[in-house]
Amino acid sequence: MEALLESAIDSLPANAAAYPLRYLTPSPSTFRNYKCCPWAKTIAYYDEATDQKRAAPINCKRWGCAYCAPRKIRKLAFLTHGANPNRWIRLGVLPSRYETPEAAWRHTSPLVPQLFRRLKKHYGEIEYLRVAEIHNGTTKYAELQDPGKALGFPHYHAMLRCGYIPQKALSETWGQMTEAPVVWISKIDQSFSSFRYLTKYLTKLHRLEWTDRHVSYSRNFFQPEDLERITFAPKRIIERSELHPWKYLTDHYGEQEIGINADNSFTLPDQEDAFQSDVPLHAFGLALPPAPTDTPRPAAVQNPLFDHQPIDTFVDDSF
Repeated sequence: MEALLESAIDSLPANAAAYPLRYLTPSPSTFRNYKCCPWAKTIAYYDEATDQKRAAPINCKRWGCAYCAPRKIRKLAFLTHGANPNRWIRLGVLPSRYETPEAAWRHTSPLVPQLFRRLKKHYGEIEYLRVAEIHNGTTKYAELQDPGKALGFPHYHAMLRCGYIPQKALSETWGQMTEAPVVWISKIDQSFSSFRYLTKYLTKLHRLEWTDRHVSYSRNFFQPEDLERITFAPKRIIERSELHPWKYLTDHYGEQEIGINADNSFTLPDQEDAFQSDVPLHAFGLALPPAPTDTPRPAAVQNPLFDHQPIDTFVDDSF
């Protein structure tokens, strides 16, 4: 447990050193042993602490990205551990009501925050984090009249920070909204590790084929001091580029040494190369697959974990 938390904390920007740890001359061969987000873009900026010119990747942060997903899991697990949830529940769906798993998810996912709004009127403040999971046929649930036809359908696990909520009230409210019963509600005790629980579900989930939004949470679920630890300092942006950082650095600084910093940013030379190159992206082994498609995120929704802005209470498409 402690090792997992240390790993999560070590990946946070607050621990990044302000000086380069090593140097390289950018080229396709230089980056061969590095991992990256294949959809990353680039920003160039001045570091406020050192006044150095730097470049940094802006990763895609998709659950379908093999590079970004594990990092999202670590950050979410770290934040959830600090949130100190005291209850967890499972919310099912009724597969017979829907033609496809995607239809079930699109109908029931927005109902999760509505459920907590209703319960809040009777049982006080409720802060939550919700994770989607897909039925794989190995577990029997009460709402699955024909388990074979339920394969691939979603259900939801949620960790709550709230007062007492009767099982009957929770089941009746969710049943009125979806016709599906609640399978379980339980108080979290000292033997329960929210860090391991969240890591387990997010790691085994991999990717939902019809959405990149696996997790949602209420605005005040995470602790402000924990959110502050993963918030980057303000930057004086020089340039925003659609180029992948490896291509950006190779094209602009391929004849010079650059420094790699502890926060995965790059300290740039004062001047760009006199003659810039145009190395194709596939030379780096980054021939891109098609970007995952999903319904657009509403303009009002912001993500404090990565956009560094508060979200509305009970928003249900944060991730």
